[in-house]
Amino acid sequence: MGIDAPLSFLVSPDDPPSRREVVRVALDLFVRDGLCATSLRDIAVASGYSSTVLYKFFDSKDALAADVFERCYRFLAFRLRAGIDPALSFDVNLRGLIVSVAEVLALQPQTVLYVSEHIRLMWPSMSAQWRQESIVRILTELFTQGVREGAIDHEEEVPYLVTVFMGTFSQYAKLSYFKEFPAVPEKGMHIISSILERLFQKSAHE
Repeated sequence: MGIDAPLSFLVSPDDPPSRREVVRVALDLFVRDGLCATSLRDIAVASGYSSTVLYKFFDSKDALAADVFERCYRFLAFRLRAGIDPALSFDVNLRGLIVSVAEVLALQPQTVLYVSEHIRLMWPSMSAQWRQESIVRILTELFTQGVREGAIDHEEEVPYLVTVFMGTFSQYAKLSYFKEFPAVPEKGMHIISSILERLFQKSAHE
């Protein structure tokens, strides 16, 4: 499945162009300069719209930041879920998951950065639906499948594998976004996939 057009997930089809641009610019500035250092005036100037236009859509910077966070989180959860098919094996699903992550990192690393940097602050205000359909839950279900199929040795390893997986891709997104890595994200994802598969094979045969 191909990835959506860049940042199309941030807005609805019936959103006016002004809102689309405000949200796009807000995400870019929040990631580049940090949430605290970015003001509504900065967003207004960079988007080319007045503060009055911003307040038409959002009551405050906090409301805008929370809205952008939930949309980014929903997008990432959807992309991860799309790479997994309950009817397929763990090995196939792991590869599918990593392909989905690679697509996100190739075109939209800022979504991973924004979510990973602000989840502690934003999580309490997330809707109940997305607190249930969390990224942690998606990964936990996948690694639990690995336990059932013998690809992962012990069930108690699952939360640690979830942590390692999330941390690895958060750091990769950061290094990719700030051009620290010359390699394209897809190549890096294949390398990480190979490393993870070797670790799981080792665990299964110890």
